[in-house]
Amino acid sequence: MSTVTPFAVLAVIGAVSGAVTAWLLLRRDRPAEVLVPSAPPECVDEEVERQLMADEFDVRLAGMLEFADLADRDPALRQEFVDQFFVQLGYGWPQSADWQAKLWPVLLRRLRRGSPQFWPGMDLHPKPMVLHDMDLRGCEVRDARFHAVRFVGDARFGQAAFTGLVSFEGSCFARHAFFGGVRFGTGADFEKVTFTGTADFAGAAAGGPVWFDGARFSARTDFTAASFGDEVSFEATGFGGRTLFSGSRFAAGALFTRARFSGPADFTAATADGFDFTGARVRTDARVVRTWPPGWAPGEPEPQRWAGLTRA
Repeated sequence: MSTVTPFAVLAVIGAVSGAVTAWLLLRRDRPAEVLVPSAPPECVDEEVERQLMADEFDVRLAGMLEFADLADRDPALRQEFVDQFFVQLGYGWPQSADWQAKLWPVLLRRLRRGSPQFWPGMDLHPKPMVLHDMDLRGCEVRDARFHAVRFVGDARFGQAAFTGLVSFEGSCFARHAFFGGVRFGTGADFEKVTFTGTADFAGAAAGGPVWFDGARFSARTDFTAASFGDEVSFEATGFGGRTLFSGSRFAAGALFTRARFSGPADFTAATADGFDFTGARVRTDARVVRTWPPGWAPGEPEPQRWAGLTRA
């Protein structure tokens, strides 16, 4: 049977002490770390869940207000609130416009920059639905996906900032769409979007590629002084009313292949790495003024009252 001598114990103690001393010396110049026990995340309680399923406007609204207060205190709940917000927004009330008008302020005060309740980095992903009088002016969000959404009433996005991916593919703006001064950090997708009223993109800016392929602009379309940091495509896009690109800047290519212009068009002082109007056509039976980028002009009229744009 072996016996542990006092000298062996002292040796072990000395080794441990040396290791601790070395560890302390290594950490001496590092900032002190204070370990604070983290509070458990708050949960959406059963009462709030019950309110969110109620049949009355006021009860559901109270549930959303309480849910928002919880998310103010716990950032882990914020995206969950935003997702639930759009579920509630699309609830099939007979008075859906009134319901949405009551509900929107709860979220908007948390999306607008400068608000004391601002939540950064939120994603907006509504399912295909009808949105009434949407107003995201001055808001900042990350990703936004509005696929096959119908915007009823004016849709306002002026001075909004989208820091992530943005898509309105297949959506319809039943009245006016205001995107003046909007910022698309990584580009935007407006493929096959219908603009029934005015489409205002004056002063808009995009850092990545933007697509308007197959879009339909029925009324005034304004891209005056817009700035695009990457390629922009308007392939097979229809411009039905007055179309303004005066002073717009395209850092890369501006593609208008197979586009159609029915009304006035103004590209005065517009600049691009290269304009491409291959296959584009303009109506020749309307007495309107059109100014094209240098090097492009309408060709001979066709029997169907259209003329192709060709290189001058």
